[in-house]
Amino acid sequence: MIKTFKILFLFLQVFLFILVFAVLNCLFFFSPKDKARYIAFTIHIFSVISVFVMGIKIKVSGFDKIRHKKGLFLVTGHLTYLDGIIASRILPLVFVARGDLKSWPFFGIFSLLSQTIFINRNSACGLQEELKRISFMLESGVNIIFFPQGTTTNSPKDILFKSSFFEAPLASSAVTVPFAIRYKKINGRAIDDTNKDFIFWYGDMDFIPHLISFLGLKNIEVEVDMLEPIEASSGGSRKSLSMLSQEAIKSRLA
Repeated sequence: MIKTFKILFLFLQVFLFILVFAVLNCLFFFSPKDKARYIAFTIHIFSVISVFVMGIKIKVSGFDKIRHKKGLFLVTGHLTYLDGIIASRILPLVFVARGDLKSWPFFGIFSLLSQTIFINRNSACGLQEELKRISFMLESGVNIIFFPQGTTTNSPKDILFKSSFFEAPLASSAVTVPFAIRYKKINGRAIDDTNKDFIFWYGDMDFIPHLISFLGLKNIEVEVDMLEPIEASSGGSRKSLSMLSQEAIKSRLA
Protein backbone atom coordinates (compact mmCIF):
# COMPACT_ATOMS: atom_id res chain seq x y z
CA MET A 1 0.00 0.00 0.00
CA ILE A 2 2.84 2.38 0.92
CA LYS A 3 4.67 1.53 -2.30
CA THR A 4 1.55 2.10 -4.44
CA PHE A 5 0.91 5.46 -2.79
CA LYS A 6 4.52 6.59 -3.31
CA ILE A 7 4.54 5.50 -6.96
CA LEU A 8 1.29 7.32 -7.73
CA PHE A 9 2.32 10.42 -5.80
CA LEU A 10 5.77 10.54 -7.42
CA PHE A 11 4.46 10.31 -10.97
CA LEU A 12 1.71 12.84 -10.26
CA GLN A 13 4.28 15.19 -8.77
CA VAL A 14 6.63 14.80 -11.74
CA PHE A 15 3.72 15.47 -14.12
CA LEU A 16 2.70 18.64 -12.24
CA PHE A 17 6.24 19.96 -12.12
CA ILE A 18 6.66 19.25 -15.84
CA LEU A 19 3.72 21.60 -16.37
CA VAL A 20 5.30 24.21 -14.08
CA PHE A 21 8.64 23.97 -15.91
CA ALA A 22 6.86 24.23 -19.26
CA VAL A 23 5.14 27.43 -18.16
CA LEU A 24 8.39 28.93 -16.85
CA ASN A 25 10.16 28.12 -20.10
CA CYS A 26 7.40 29.85 -22.09
CA LEU A 27 7.51 33.12 -20.12
CA PHE A 28 9.50 35.19 -22.59
CA PHE A 29 9.58 38.29 -20.39
CA PHE A 30 11.97 36.47 -18.03
CA SER A 31 15.65 36.83 -18.85
CA PRO A 32 17.61 33.56 -19.20
CA LYS A 33 19.24 34.31 -15.82
CA ASP A 34 15.91 34.84 -14.05
CA LYS A 35 14.40 31.79 -15.70
CA ALA A 36 17.30 29.61 -14.53
CA ARG A 37 16.95 30.92 -10.95
CA TYR A 38 13.19 30.25 -10.86
CA ILE A 39 13.65 26.77 -12.27
CA ALA A 40 16.40 26.00 -9.72
CA PHE A 41 14.04 27.08 -6.92
CA THR A 42 11.24 24.94 -8.39
CA ILE A 43 13.57 21.91 -8.43
CA HIS A 44 14.29 22.64 -4.77
CA ILE A 45 10.55 22.61 -3.93
CA PHE A 46 10.13 19.37 -5.90
CA SER A 47 12.94 17.75 -3.89
CA VAL A 48 11.58 18.98 -0.54
CA ILE A 49 8.27 17.26 -1.30
CA SER A 50 9.92 14.13 -2.73
CA VAL A 51 12.21 13.63 0.26
CA PHE A 52 9.25 13.95 2.64
CA VAL A 53 7.10 11.46 0.71
CA MET A 54 9.97 8.96 0.33
CA GLY A 55 10.70 9.04 4.06
CA ILE A 56 14.27 10.29 3.66
CA LYS A 57 15.70 11.93 6.78
CA ILE A 58 18.68 14.17 6.04
CA LYS A 59 21.16 15.50 8.57
CA VAL A 60 23.33 18.28 7.12
CA SER A 61 26.57 19.59 8.60
CA GLY A 62 28.69 22.49 7.37
CA PHE A 63 25.83 24.34 5.67
CA ASP A 64 26.81 27.63 7.33
CA LYS A 65 29.90 27.70 5.11
CA ILE A 66 27.75 28.27 2.02
CA ARG A 67 24.51 29.69 3.44
CA HIS A 68 24.96 33.15 1.89
CA LYS A 69 26.81 32.16 -1.27
CA LYS A 70 25.38 31.83 -4.79
CA GLY A 71 26.65 30.43 -8.05
CA LEU A 72 28.27 27.41 -6.37
CA PHE A 73 29.83 24.52 -8.27
CA LEU A 74 28.83 21.52 -6.13
CA VAL A 75 30.57 18.17 -6.61
CA THR A 76 30.23 14.82 -4.91
CA GLY A 77 30.65 11.09 -5.40
CA HIS A 78 27.81 9.34 -7.21
CA LEU A 79 26.11 6.24 -5.80
CA THR A 80 22.48 6.55 -6.87
CA TYR A 81 19.85 8.77 -8.49
CA LEU A 82 18.93 9.87 -4.95
CA ASP A 83 22.15 11.92 -4.75
CA GLY A 84 20.70 14.70 -6.89
CA ILE A 85 17.38 14.79 -5.04
CA ILE A 86 19.16 15.01 -1.69
CA ALA A 87 21.45 17.81 -2.90
CA SER A 88 18.58 19.84 -4.37
CA ARG A 89 16.66 19.37 -1.11
CA ILE A 90 19.43 21.29 0.62
CA LEU A 91 19.58 24.25 -1.78
CA PRO A 92 18.26 25.33 -5.20
CA LEU A 93 20.38 24.14 -8.12
CA VAL A 94 20.49 23.00 -11.73
CA PHE A 95 21.84 19.60 -12.76
CA VAL A 96 24.62 18.58 -15.10
CA ALA A 97 23.82 15.07 -16.37
CA ARG A 98 24.86 12.59 -19.02
CA GLY A 99 23.13 12.92 -22.36
CA ASP A 100 21.21 9.62 -22.32
CA LEU A 101 19.02 10.93 -19.49
CA LYS A 102 17.00 12.75 -22.18
CA SER A 103 15.69 9.41 -23.48
CA TRP A 104 14.39 8.16 -20.13
CA PRO A 105 10.61 7.76 -19.98
CA PHE A 106 8.84 10.61 -18.18
CA PHE A 107 11.95 11.75 -16.30
CA GLY A 108 13.62 12.69 -19.61
CA ILE A 109 10.99 15.35 -20.23
CA PHE A 110 11.38 16.52 -16.64
CA SER A 111 15.13 16.97 -17.08
CA LEU A 112 14.77 18.70 -20.47
CA LEU A 113 12.34 21.30 -19.11
CA SER A 114 14.30 21.82 -15.89
CA GLN A 115 17.26 23.22 -17.87
CA THR A 116 19.50 20.25 -17.10
CA ILE A 117 22.84 20.67 -18.87
CA PHE A 118 23.46 17.47 -20.83
CA ILE A 119 27.02 16.43 -21.53
CA ASN A 120 28.64 14.32 -24.20
CA ARG A 121 32.13 13.41 -23.08
CA ASN A 122 33.01 12.09 -26.54
CA SER A 123 32.59 15.43 -28.33
CA ALA A 124 35.29 18.09 -27.96
CA CYS A 125 33.09 20.75 -29.62
CA GLY A 126 30.16 19.83 -27.41
CA LEU A 127 32.38 20.04 -24.34
CA GLN A 128 33.19 23.70 -25.01
CA GLU A 129 29.51 24.60 -25.41
CA GLU A 130 28.63 22.76 -22.21
CA LEU A 131 31.41 24.53 -20.32
CA LYS A 132 30.14 27.90 -21.57
CA ARG A 133 26.62 27.14 -20.39
CA ILE A 134 27.79 25.98 -16.97
CA SER A 135 29.92 29.11 -16.63
CA PHE A 136 26.95 31.28 -17.63
CA MET A 137 24.79 29.67 -14.96
CA LEU A 138 27.46 30.11 -12.29
CA GLU A 139 28.00 33.77 -13.24
CA SER A 140 24.20 34.24 -13.04
CA GLY A 141 24.20 33.11 -9.42
CA VAL A 142 22.69 29.70 -10.15
CA ASN A 143 24.10 26.73 -8.22
CA ILE A 144 25.25 23.79 -10.34
CA ILE A 145 25.64 20.19 -9.21
CA PHE A 146 28.05 17.96 -11.09
CA PHE A 147 29.07 14.31 -10.58
CA PRO A 148 32.69 14.18 -11.83
CA GLN A 149 32.83 10.37 -11.86
CA GLY A 150 30.62 10.32 -14.94
CA THR A 151 28.68 7.34 -13.63
CA THR A 152 27.53 5.74 -10.39
CA THR A 153 29.55 3.26 -8.34
CA ASN A 154 28.62 0.81 -5.60
CA SER A 155 31.30 1.96 -3.16
CA PRO A 156 32.25 5.40 -1.79
CA LYS A 157 35.86 4.20 -1.82
CA ASP A 158 35.86 4.02 -5.63
CA ILE A 159 35.49 7.77 -6.24
CA LEU A 160 37.66 8.85 -9.17
CA PHE A 161 36.93 12.29 -10.58
CA LYS A 162 37.39 13.38 -14.19
CA SER A 163 38.69 16.92 -14.40
CA SER A 164 37.33 18.36 -17.68
CA PHE A 165 34.35 20.24 -16.25
CA PHE A 166 36.32 21.79 -13.40
CA GLU A 167 37.30 24.34 -16.04
CA ALA A 168 33.86 25.97 -15.57
CA PRO A 169 34.31 27.25 -11.99
CA LEU A 170 37.80 28.47 -12.89
CA ALA A 171 36.50 30.37 -15.93
CA SER A 172 33.65 31.96 -13.96
CA SER A 173 35.59 32.49 -10.71
CA ALA A 174 32.97 30.39 -8.92
CA VAL A 175 33.41 28.65 -5.60
CA THR A 176 33.67 24.84 -5.76
CA VAL A 177 31.97 23.02 -2.88
CA PRO A 178 32.79 19.33 -2.45
CA PHE A 179 30.31 17.48 -0.27
CA ALA A 180 29.98 13.94 1.01
CA ILE A 181 26.74 11.95 1.11
CA ARG A 182 26.65 9.04 3.54
CA TYR A 183 23.68 6.68 3.43
CA LYS A 184 23.43 5.40 7.00
CA LYS A 185 20.27 3.35 7.54
CA ILE A 186 17.42 1.66 5.66
CA ASN A 187 14.27 1.02 7.68
CA GLY A 188 16.29 1.56 10.87
CA ARG A 189 19.01 -0.94 9.92
CA ALA A 190 22.59 0.09 9.19
CA ILE A 191 23.52 -0.10 5.50
CA ASP A 192 25.92 -2.90 4.58
CA ASP A 193 26.65 -5.19 1.63
CA THR A 194 23.43 -7.15 2.19
CA ASN A 195 21.01 -4.23 1.78
CA LYS A 196 22.88 -1.40 0.02
CA ASP A 197 21.45 -2.35 -3.40
CA PHE A 198 18.04 -1.16 -2.25
CA ILE A 199 19.29 2.40 -2.71
CA PHE A 200 22.63 2.20 -4.57
CA TRP A 201 22.04 2.13 -8.32
CA TYR A 202 24.99 1.21 -10.50
CA GLY A 203 26.30 -1.04 -13.25
CA ASP A 204 23.62 -2.65 -15.42
CA MET A 205 20.75 -2.26 -12.93
CA ASP A 206 17.46 -1.38 -14.64
CA PHE A 207 16.13 1.98 -13.49
CA ILE A 208 12.35 1.39 -13.26
CA PRO A 209 12.49 -1.94 -11.31
CA HIS A 210 15.05 -0.43 -8.95
CA LEU A 211 12.93 2.69 -8.41
CA ILE A 212 9.81 0.63 -7.68
CA SER A 213 11.73 -1.52 -5.20
CA PHE A 214 13.18 1.58 -3.55
CA LEU A 215 9.73 3.16 -3.13
CA GLY A 216 8.75 0.17 -1.01
CA LEU A 217 11.18 1.23 1.73
CA LYS A 218 9.71 2.94 4.80
CA ASN A 219 12.55 5.30 5.63
CA ILE A 220 16.19 6.13 4.90
CA GLU A 221 18.67 8.05 7.03
CA VAL A 222 21.31 10.15 5.28
CA GLU A 223 24.12 12.39 6.45
CA VAL A 224 25.48 15.16 4.22
CA ASP A 225 28.74 16.94 5.00
CA MET A 226 29.34 20.22 3.17
CA LEU A 227 33.13 20.42 3.05
CA GLU A 228 35.43 23.42 2.88
CA PRO A 229 34.62 25.60 -0.16
CA ILE A 230 37.48 26.03 -2.63
CA GLU A 231 37.93 29.47 -4.18
CA ALA A 232 38.78 29.50 -7.88
CA SER A 233 41.98 31.42 -7.14
CA SER A 234 43.22 28.69 -4.79
CA GLY A 235 42.26 25.76 -6.99
CA GLY A 236 45.06 26.26 -9.51
CA SER A 237 44.44 24.14 -12.63
CA ARG A 238 41.30 22.12 -13.30
CA LYS A 239 43.22 18.95 -12.48
CA SER A 240 44.38 20.23 -9.11
CA LEU A 241 40.86 21.53 -8.35
CA SER A 242 39.47 18.12 -9.25
CA MET A 243 42.03 16.37 -7.04
CA LEU A 244 41.44 18.70 -4.09
CA SER A 245 37.70 18.02 -4.27
CA GLN A 246 38.13 14.28 -4.70
CA GLU A 247 40.53 13.90 -1.78
CA ALA A 248 38.37 16.05 0.52
CA ILE A 249 35.37 13.81 -0.12
CA LYS A 250 37.29 10.54 0.15
CA SER A 251 38.89 11.72 3.38
CA ARG A 252 35.48 12.47 4.92
CA LEU A 253 34.02 9.13 3.78
CA ALA A 254 37.02 7.11 4.98
